[in-house]
Amino acid sequence: MKMHIKPLSLAFFIAANAFALHVNAAEENVQYRDPPRWSVPDRTPQARFATMKKENTNAYAQAMNDCRAMRGREAADCKREARANFDRDMRRAREMTMGAHR
Repeated sequence: MKMHIKPLSLAFFIAANAFALHVNAAEENVQYRDPPRWSVPDRTPQARFATMKKENTNAYAQAMNDCRAMRGREAADCKREARANFDRDMRRAREMTMGAHR
C-alpha cells in the first residue's frame, strides 16, 4: 500500500506541530519553585567548598550510574574516568576555596 501525502497536508501538519511545540515550551509551571535556600549565597570558603563537594559527589554518582549500563572493559574505563574526574574536581574545589583565605 502506497501512501500519498499531499504537500499542503504535509505543510499544515508541520506548522501545527511547530506551533504546539512553541506553545508547550512557553508554558511555565509555577507550582514548583526553587527552595529559598538555593538562592542564599555561600559567604564563606567552607560553605563554597561544601557546595562544590556536594555538586562533585552528585556528578560522580551520575557518572557511575551511567557506567553501570556498560559492560566489560568499557565499564571499567568509564568508572576509572569518572573517579579521575571526581578527584580532579575535588582538587580544584580545595584550591579555589582553601587558597582564598591563605
